[in-house]
Amino acid sequence: MNLAWAKEWIGEFGAPEKIRSKYADRVDFEDVTFGHKETTGDGVKNFFASFSQDGGEHSFIVRNYIGGPEGGAVEWTWHAKHASDLMGAAAKGKETHVNGVSVLRFAGGKIVEQRDYWDAATMLRQLGALK
Repeated sequence: MNLAWAKEWIGEFGAPEKIRSKYADRVDFEDVTFGHKETTGDGVKNFFASFSQDGGEHSFIVRNYIGGPEGGAVEWTWHAKHASDLMGAAAKGKETHVNGVSVLRFAGGKIVEQRDYWDAATMLRQLGALK
């Protein structure tokens, strides 16, 4: 995998069936910041689909990829215009921009393990919930 693959992968977050094709049937997925885990490719698809179902606008921009065909890390920025509150903070109608990293492991050309880490403190500051 490489930077071009990472850009294609992150560009598919708005298309649940396309993003699903990147994952194995059995996965070890965790969004560490949200404390959310999934064990199937369909579960990961549904998790990411929930972002577009909330009525907000979400996009991700890849900044870097470090790794190879067995695994790597994707650095990204999440741009969001929120349609509802988030993490107990008033977020509706507000925009945030936060950095994060996805650490990935591959088998057979599919993602089999993923850990996402992103900067919740910056998001909460942008929402006015932290000083």
